[in-house]
Amino acid sequence: MTETYTKEDGNTELWHTIFAVGHPDLSAQQSFHAKLPRDPRCKLCKAPFAGLGGLYMRFRGKAPSSRNKNYCNACDGFLDAFPGGAEVGMSVLFADIRNSTAFAESAGPKAASERVNRFLDSATKAITDNDGFILAFYGDCIVAVWPPGFSGPDHARLALTAARAISADARAGDGAVPVGVGVHLGEVYIGTVQAARGLFRDVSIFGVEVNITARLAAAAAAGEALASKALTDAAGGDAGAMRSFDLKGISQPVEATSLT
Repeated sequence: MTETYTKEDGNTELWHTIFAVGHPDLSAQQSFHAKLPRDPRCKLCKAPFAGLGGLYMRFRGKAPSSRNKNYCNACDGFLDAFPGGAEVGMSVLFADIRNSTAFAESAGPKAASERVNRFLDSATKAITDNDGFILAFYGDCIVAVWPPGFSGPDHARLALTAARAISADARAGDGAVPVGVGVHLGEVYIGTVQAARGLFRDVSIFGVEVNITARLAAAAAAGEALASKALTDAAGGDAGAMRSFDLKGISQPVEATSLT
């Protein structure tokens, strides 16, 4: 990908085009790669790393980056050549498991690991089935975004559908993992972060809207998804009754509704 773009100061325009609008070259790659089997895939261009699709990609010179297995070597080279970011309005979702510490203490570390993996499997399916972009796994928490440049103009509706699916799985009966979900829409800064003197580079999101989403997830009961008014207004349809939430660290109350 690196030869396609012109480097610019801060690369803000490039990042805004990719995540807010959709760069035609990257969009074409994502569309083509999505048709090839199979997961896991590059987080940016969706190139498959396994199965026949992965074999084809390796023949084309694409493979998991040696620095970050979440990206192919081509996209990792792009992040290295064009670090930066931009402010983009998008839908954001946080989902995390309730009472993880108590469960690990009573059931043991192996059972705790198995429970986290069940949650991540089901949440990943709900997110990717609805064109979401999984940004990070933090222990027993998953973070996903729906940038318009990736997910299209209906990103709020897609994020809402994913939140409903994750919370429904958390209420599915015996063996269900108790999960709280928060989903919100707002302006976030999406850009590269790096560590180890540049040897590790990733994409992350920052800003108060990110904090609001995380706090909504924390406020949700097990098996519940809380969606902000900002997101449900953008998604359209009947959102249900709104409640006012005083969220830790957020100066103003946030209007949100339960999707369950």
